[in-house]
Amino acid sequence: MKVEPEYLLSRLTTIGTGGPARAFARPESLSDLETALAWAAERKLAVRTVGLGSNLLAADDGVDALVLRLAGDLADVEIDGRLLRAGGGATNAVCLHRSRDAGLGGLEFACAIPGTAGVVCG
Repeated sequence: MKVEPEYLLSRLTTIGTGGPARAFARPESLSDLETALAWAAERKLAVRTVGLGSNLLAADDGVDALVLRLAGDLADVEIDGRLLRAGGGATNAVCLHRSRDAGLGGLEFACAIPGTAGVVCG
């Protein structure tokens, strides 16, 4: 997993605002996430996560933190019987379509909500 310094947050927001994050990474597995969190802890650096950036206003001054965008296994969506399991980086749209295709209900309210299923706090 690559940690990128001074990553412009404007690249992650739908309205294009935001200065640089001290560091940025896209962990794709639990191991990657643990590595990223340890990296930040060693540097006493706060950790922030972002989803799709649709409800995110990032300061033009940037943020003194490691910013994470969950991907890969951390954004997977699977159906297990009548249960939908979604990683924190899973998009609402993918969750909705997978649940619909499996004949599951209850997620219809999310059809017009952009974003991801959840985030991880560091």
